[in-house]
Amino acid sequence: MSDSGQIIKRLREQRNLKASDVERISREIWERKNNKDYYIGHATLADIEAGSIPGIYKIESLAVIFRLPLREILLVFGIDSRETDQLAIEPPRTTVLEPGGLLETEISFRLNFDSRVNPRDINILPPKPEEWGIAPPALIKRLQPKRFTYAILGIDDDSMAEIIPPGSLIEIDREQNVIRQDLSWRTLRERPIHLIWHDEGYSCGWCQLDRHELTVSPHPASTRRVRHLQARDVTVIGRVIHAWCSLQLPPFSAS
Repeated sequence: MSDSGQIIKRLREQRNLKASDVERISREIWERKNNKDYYIGHATLADIEAGSIPGIYKIESLAVIFRLPLREILLVFGIDSRETDQLAIEPPRTTVLEPGGLLETEISFRLNFDSRVNPRDINILPPKPEEWGIAPPALIKRLQPKRFTYAILGIDDDSMAEIIPPGSLIEIDREQNVIRQDLSWRTLRERPIHLIWHDEGYSCGWCQLDRHELTVSPHPASTRRVRHLQARDVTVIGRVIHAWCSLQLPPFSAS
């Protein structure tokens, strides 16, 4: 089940769809069917791609948006409609299976951590640390996935320079998901760092909210640029409160 979010994200990216596209199309489905449960907002999509299981109406919306039979989208979330007599669900009439579409063999397989993520990007980890295959047992015992989200900073992501080096494992407090204009910090290391999600992916940095615009600032020593985003298009995952880093980055092969 922890792979469902990665599959949904891959389907969306294969179709060159942004979060705003999913939101727009699902709103049209909601209005056509007069049922708000079909709507998939920006924050809801972020939760789904992080591994949460949506309701049946949102699953049907995903089938329409990705132009796949409903049965195949159900399989992504571990539901085989052929074996469940209680689910008398037909695919939406507008659903079309494109050549080269998703096959059952692609849905049911399980990927290892190292092969399912791009090490150059920020990657949200599955909610079960024992499945990561990258953390020692002593660290796993200390983690609290019920409250915190964990992610790996990309090996090319120097947004936080030496404060959070590229390739670090970060712990994000989901309860601290509001950007506050807190100026009580005295050093850059004390300044709150947040992980956010937007149309282009995840970003880690110092955030400032000015009316309808969210500014994400990297460390002065970073090669990353300052981002200016519309607040309505951003989901704040939470505040980064811990980081574990290695003195040697993992090897990367371009093949």
